[in-house]
Amino acid sequence: MSQPSLQDLSFDPARTWVIDGGPNLPSLPNIEPPTLVIAADVGYLHARNLGLHVDVVVGDFDSLERENLEMTNSQLVIEEHPADKDESDLALALNFARTVGATNIDIITGGGGRLDHLLVSSMLLASDENVDQRIVTHCGASRVMALKPGKAFDLSDVVGSQISMIALRSNSRISTTGLRWNLSLADAFPIFSSLGLSNEITDYPTIEVDHGVFLLVVTSRDL
Repeated sequence: MSQPSLQDLSFDPARTWVIDGGPNLPSLPNIEPPTLVIAADVGYLHARNLGLHVDVVVGDFDSLERENLEMTNSQLVIEEHPADKDESDLALALNFARTVGATNIDIITGGGGRLDHLLVSSMLLASDENVDQRIVTHCGASRVMALKPGKAFDLSDVVGSQISMIALRSNSRISTTGLRWNLSLADAFPIFSSLGLSNEITDYPTIEVDHGVFLLVVTSRDL
């Protein structure tokens, strides 16, 4: 089956979902439905098991049979990469999303599997290519996003949740309101420290980064 070029494709990237691979089936987040679904390799099977229509699948197909994909979905866009590649399937899926103009991306993952994959997948949100986009990773009861100066913390339904803030650059500064233990710009925030671990959102928060990049993990206690 011949594949159309990107110029021939018409996607609506307004609400893009990227379905990650991994050993565990993700759960569907309670957010607006997607206008575009991109699967990262075996994430295609997760998406199908969740009842999602997949528009694009990206990866090296080490866990999927490309021929089976083509037979079951003739409209599926397939972007295949060599197994000996420099980027993960998730990174490649995010690259594809940026290529078609996606700026509001939700990554749906079941977590689990190899620790190195989990760490790198989270850090991808803070990479130079991705940090300016609104990308939120959903993993069970947790949501993850990267924050930098001028980027808004706009997650909804967060009051009563736990929040952890991890500084990814030296000399980072962050100010907060609405947390059990608020931080100010006068507070030194050492890189990779546990200073921001397991805080609590007690009221609708404001979280503003003055310097550096932070990874924020918000975990609901209702799930």
